[in-house]
Amino acid sequence: MVREKWTDILPRYQTFISHMKPILRETRRIIEGLDPDLLYDTEVLDKIRQEEEKRNVRKVRALTEFSAMYRSNVYEIMKDFIIKYRDRIPLIDIKDYIIDFLQESVKALTILRNITNPDERNLENTYLYRLVKYLEGILFPRRGSIKEIYEALLEYVPDFYESQRHILMTHTYYREDLEHPDFFTIPGISPKVYQIINNVTSFFNLDPSYGAFPERQNQEIPMILIKDVFLPYIDSIANAEEEAINNIGERIGLRVIDGIFLAPKEETIDLFMDNNYFRKNKQSDGTMRYVPQFSNETLILYYLAFASRRRGFLSKELINWIAMNFAFLVYMGILKWKLTDENIFYSIFKDLQTNEKVLPYLMKLICFPNYLGLDKTKIRDSPQYRKEIFNFIGAQIDNLEQLIENIGEYCEKIEKEGNNK
Repeated sequence: MVREKWTDILPRYQTFISHMKPILRETRRIIEGLDPDLLYDTEVLDKIRQEEEKRNVRKVRALTEFSAMYRSNVYEIMKDFIIKYRDRIPLIDIKDYIIDFLQESVKALTILRNITNPDERNLENTYLYRLVKYLEGILFPRRGSIKEIYEALLEYVPDFYESQRHILMTHTYYREDLEHPDFFTIPGISPKVYQIINNVTSFFNLDPSYGAFPERQNQEIPMILIKDVFLPYIDSIANAEEEAINNIGERIGLRVIDGIFLAPKEETIDLFMDNNYFRKNKQSDGTMRYVPQFSNETLILYYLAFASRRRGFLSKELINWIAMNFAFLVYMGILKWKLTDENIFYSIFKDLQTNEKVLPYLMKLICFPNYLGLDKTKIRDSPQYRKEIFNFIGAQIDNLEQLIENIGEYCEKIEKEGNNK
């Protein structure tokens, strides 16, 4: 497989943005020169758009189609805005609003196009690097051990646990090869694996057995029967997840003992004790027993920390999901910063046809070693696949809305720092 270089991917990312910006800039120039009274008749805009399309002939078919679609959307949005408000507010104000919205949009595209440097020099001062590292610290920290990553994640749990969990819940989980599980490949959490984790949590908290702590004398750890965890799923999931119990257990800090029990690993006991997910209970015979008191959140975060620590072994689906979420958050955060909520052109930026032209290349850039350090060769190029995941992320915006707000505020901070230098 040919490994694409930074200098291969960045121009592709910039291509469609470079065609969007002139359309908006030229439209703004046209509106500025237009008598406000002419806006009342929206057919004027239709004629202007037709003339612009004749004048702007492209050689590359894909760009021609995209430019025509984009320009058409811009003019349709302006027409809808005019029709809605022409009998309610003065036409001169409508004109000013449109000009302001176009100006905001041009500024947003300027930031998006110049989000990083062509040669990767001075990358620490670029928006892409700063925003990816900001998000990485919250959602997918890079540290020297699972313990360090776990505790870094815990700092953001009160505000962003839903987003942290979302990073693992791949929409395309059904594409994973569960029939041939590979210990070294870490998939996302499918709905059934999530149910299994829920079962594990319930059994540990409600009625665990206790057995000798293999590494420590006179201590006992909680254990649950593997068959109890999987009993509700035997008919519906065949043997795929059951056969992978060692793998699933490893990813949530557990191990198999005597072939029939699931129990926490030694390092998991220490980590969970440090965070009050176990309490010690001294038995009458002097044995110290570790009593669990954790939740689904506890194990989901461990899975996330495990995946982050071993990010070089993530499945193709999980890599695409993580990269897509990061790209989407960076993209939407910049829009949140530069566009007012009332901007009528917001919908164009969020349109699937726009996203699928821009975000896939941003996903690949984010995978490079200086950023997330994921295997960019696993980013899918299938248009159908792009539509599938981009459609889904739009439906998940509630999970990420606060994070997008924070990214917008962080962009302002970056800009101020740059202005003060």
